[in-house]
Amino acid sequence: MADRTAARRVRKYRANQRDRRGMKRVETQVPAIAADDVKGLGRKLQNTFRKAAMAEKPLRAVLATVNAPRPYPISPSELVHCLVTDDPEPRWHPHIEAFFDEVAEEAIHDIVLAGVVSFEDLMRAARTWRMTDGGNVGWINEMADLRLAAF
Repeated sequence: MADRTAARRVRKYRANQRDRRGMKRVETQVPAIAADDVKGLGRKLQNTFRKAAMAEKPLRAVLATVNAPRPYPISPSELVHCLVTDDPEPRWHPHIEAFFDEVAEEAIHDIVLAGVVSFEDLMRAARTWRMTDGGNVGWINEMADLRLAAF
């Protein structure tokens, strides 16, 4: 940028995004035809984390079960990330196992109704984390199938 003032403002804006809002700028090159898809994924993830911040009560109920016997607790944003990521972090495996096996169906349904994740997201997360035999997985798959059948 030729204008130093504008460049300084852009740097300040990016620092505010990164520090205060927990946002990070990511630059990537994709085929032109997929650019809108990548932007859509970014918007979807922003909405997911925004809704997670607003759905404190349902997430607190889930976290109470998931964190109870664990030596280190998982935060709401880390739990949501674990449920939407394609690259699972192994240290959260016991927490996710508890989510799919021990959390009440009603609590899971509450976070879906709050818009934090969908049943399709949960079905994908169960496959990603290889939790195909958890106590809630059958119910989650059934609910996802009902949603997909409505289309």
